[in-house]
Amino acid sequence: MEPDKDSDSTTSTSSSSSSSSSSSSSSSSSSSSSSSSSSSSSDSDSSSDDDSIVRATNKPVKTKRAKTKRAKPKKPAKLKVRGTTKRKYRRKSSTDDFVVAPAPPKEKPLTDEEVRRILGEDSAAFGANNNAWVRRSSRQPSKSQLNAPGVKDLLDKLRNNDSDMVVLKLKKYLNDSDIAPIVMDATLDALEENSNCQALYIQNFNNAMRDDQMMHLLRVLQTPKNCIWCLNIGETYNVSHKTWTKFAKGLKHTNVTHMYASEHTITPKIKERFRDVIRDNRSKHRLHIDPNNLDVIVQCTHCWWNPINAGVLQPYIRNSSYYHILFEKETLGLKGTTDGKNIDKI
Repeated sequence: MEPDKDSDSTTSTSSSSSSSSSSSSSSSSSSSSSSSSSSSSSDSDSSSDDDSIVRATNKPVKTKRAKTKRAKPKKPAKLKVRGTTKRKYRRKSSTDDFVVAPAPPKEKPLTDEEVRRILGEDSAAFGANNNAWVRRSSRQPSKSQLNAPGVKDLLDKLRNNDSDMVVLKLKKYLNDSDIAPIVMDATLDALEENSNCQALYIQNFNNAMRDDQMMHLLRVLQTPKNCIWCLNIGETYNVSHKTWTKFAKGLKHTNVTHMYASEHTITPKIKERFRDVIRDNRSKHRLHIDPNNLDVIVQCTHCWWNPINAGVLQPYIRNSSYYHILFEKETLGLKGTTDGKNIDKI
């Protein structure tokens, strides 16, 4: 076969070369022999290394795949709210370097003996008969309103039981709705002395009618000689709920049989209390149903229930000059007829 021929030729060639090399090596020195031996050993080593490399290359080489890390989804950034982050370190206060001084000792109040001694020294220094120091009373800047002509006229007529006071509409004399409480106190004091007033219209005095004045009015109505039986106290806003309750409770000790108070200033419960009390009071006297008192009755309007509507008065009203009033809703002040109108004209 052809591969065998090639191997024989290769062998013969190698043998001839080896013989020529041996003849040449005999003529060389001993040192060259030693060097050849070393070179032969190195060749064998290199051939063994080549074999090992060949064997190693025949084995499949395992390659390690690099692990790829999956990127985690990023969380949305949180919005920082101003003032919510806490400080890691507490800021040093600027007052830490200062030392707080101790509180001053409390002074003991003067004894009576010490006060008398000081006053004695003062009197000795200025003389025993020195009257230069005068104690002043409390200042009342609204006291000058008492000198107004309308106020003085009102107070005089109330004290003298003038006929104009039978049906008293305060707006006629006190035309300023912002009068001071001192004027109302003087008016109520004069009403305590009066004995002929039957109807009192004291509405729309927000600045002057307060808790104290309401209780003062209740005392006036409870006075034995007082004969007020018709009361209009609407549009009064500066009175507390507690005072309204006391007023409704004390009204049963008065002669009031017809009245009006604004619904938006009192509760429905207090309103029902008022109406129950004044219905019971109608059995105390006959001023509200007396035909001889018809001139006063027809002027008592703008109440929850006007006295002119009493059944016992209808025959007398038909035969009088007041019959037309029964059909004048605005004059009677019925609900809805005074909306948008000046309440001072009542």
